[in-house]
Amino acid sequence: MKCFTQILVVFILFALPGTGYAALGDYFVSTNWLADNRDQVIVVDVRKSLFYRLGHVAGAQHVERDAFLATRNQVKSLVPSSAAITALLSRLGATSETPLVIYAEDDNPYAARFVWTLRYHGHKNSYVLDGGYNKWVAEDRDTSLLPSSKPQPSKYTLAADGDYLEARADADYIYTRLGNPGVLVWDTRSDAEFAGTDVRANRGGHIPGAVHFNWSNLQTEVNGVKILKSREEIVAQLQAYGLTPDKEIVAHCQTGIRSSYATLVLLGLGYERVRNYDGSWIEWANNATLPIINAAGRLENPIRVSMD
Repeated sequence: MKCFTQILVVFILFALPGTGYAALGDYFVSTNWLADNRDQVIVVDVRKSLFYRLGHVAGAQHVERDAFLATRNQVKSLVPSSAAITALLSRLGATSETPLVIYAEDDNPYAARFVWTLRYHGHKNSYVLDGGYNKWVAEDRDTSLLPSSKPQPSKYTLAADGDYLEARADADYIYTRLGNPGVLVWDTRSDAEFAGTDVRANRGGHIPGAVHFNWSNLQTEVNGVKILKSREEIVAQLQAYGLTPDKEIVAHCQTGIRSSYATLVLLGLGYERVRNYDGSWIEWANNATLPIINAAGRLENPIRVSMD
């Protein structure tokens, strides 16, 4: 009966409008896959530099987070310019065809943020290493303490028209769609952040009407390492929260990092209308004119509805 239910859930997912053919493997790769294809890819470590120096996947290049996170108008962690990404990929010796596998710790979503950024700018051949460095080490695979040799720089050229350029939302995009039943805001933060008791900006709380489902629930622990849950498990969870592919879903967190992981999962499930709000709560809450539901459950700054 359980097997039949799982098959039925997957069937329903693909029967719903707004679903295209995709697989989680289009965005996440296993340690086995990386081991088998190690010579054909560039491996990038986005952990803190200290951790890289204490051990990393043999041959991995280290990239600091500020290389793929930008600050504009006092809002941090925004998607960088195409020029910045072009320079970074050139430094890594990549071409438009080069696969990049990005990793951090098993429960660290910065790898997903870098992959989302690369795909946003049109470099589709980029993937998150599922289980990250933790899983790689647990399997006793090749690691190194020595810095990897610097690659020969390339002259990277971004695609003229990336397919993901509409996969980003800003505050105005969300504001003008509040109350629209066809658009769901997915708050991927913790319970306390959503409730407003864990305040990490000028205000605590959540966007009115947002659906709360912690991104960490997309993972499960196996042999002490956190990895992505099965497709069937994730589909069942998302449907329970109304996060179905017939809706447009805009994901956010505090600074668009955790929501990047959630966004890649949705894309891997075949959701066709998905956006990541990279400005996220830090931008929304710090703009005193935008509406929130505060810790007391009250609406601050009622939503203004245009009569045009």
